[in-house]
Order: sequence, then structure tokens, then C-alpha cells
Amino acid sequence: MTSAITSPTTTEDLLAILSAHVDGESEHVEAYRRLSHTIEDPIVKMLMDLVIEDEERHHDLMRRMAARLRDDLQATRSDAALPYAPSPRNGRLRGFAAIVEAYAKDERQGIRQLRRLACDAGLIYDGVFALLLETMADDSAKHERVMRFVLQRIAG
Repeated sequence: MTSAITSPTTTEDLLAILSAHVDGESEHVEAYRRLSHTIEDPIVKMLMDLVIEDEERHHDLMRRMAARLRDDLQATRSDAALPYAPSPRNGRLRGFAAIVEAYAKDERQGIRQLRRLACDAGLIYDGVFALLLETMADDSAKHERVMRFVLQRIAG
């Protein structure tokens, strides 16, 4: 289902790749939705619904990223574009750095706890608890990366 992604050499290339990915994601979401409605197993339905939620969010982000690039290339402004403003360099937000650092640390600690719980859960309910705990740990890893980016941006 996934095709190889070529490395973009220009902003136009990146826009074309993102736009093609958005088109492909629509097909994936519909296929996942059909699978979710076809299979009677409540665990499979719940898991497919989680994947669909993520894919829809990814689709929306990619669409907004493509709109941002398109706006910049064409000197236009659309409400659908991902918002962007240069990083504040005047230090007004530095007071939040300690808070954001604590959030990142909490996420890192949460990752360890979730992975340990996943390991302990083992094959309970055919491994579905372990799977869900591992995916939550993956989400927490993503949250930690976001907090680190926010920290970098506000601390200058």
C-alpha cells in the first residue's frame, strides 16, 4: 500500500510529494473504514477505529502542510494552510521553558512506565493490552519530541 518516497530537491517537489501522499491517504482511510465495518470482532473494530483516527489526523496535517507550501510558492493566503510564524527571539516565552522541560521529562517517564506495563501485560486478552500500552508509549515518545521542539522554539 505504501510507495517509496523520493527525496525532494525543491519546495515544488516537496509539495508534489505531500499532495500525492494526501491523495493516497484518502484511499487508505476508506479501506481501513471498510475493514472496520466488515469484521465483527470488537477488538479489531476498536483497533481499526484508532488507526482511522490517526490516519485522518495525518491526512489533515499533510493537507495543511501542502497548503502552507502552496501559499508560500504562489504568494497566496488560505485558511487551510498550516499556521507559521518565525520563532520569537525576544525571550518573552522563556519563562515557560521550565514548564515545557518538565512536560518532556514527564512524557519520558511515562514512556518507561507504559513499556514496562506492556511487558507485564504480556498476552493478557491475546496481547491487546500490551499492544495498546506500546502504542501509547509511542504516542508519548511523539509528545516528548514535540515538547523538545517547543522548548527549542521558546527558549531560543
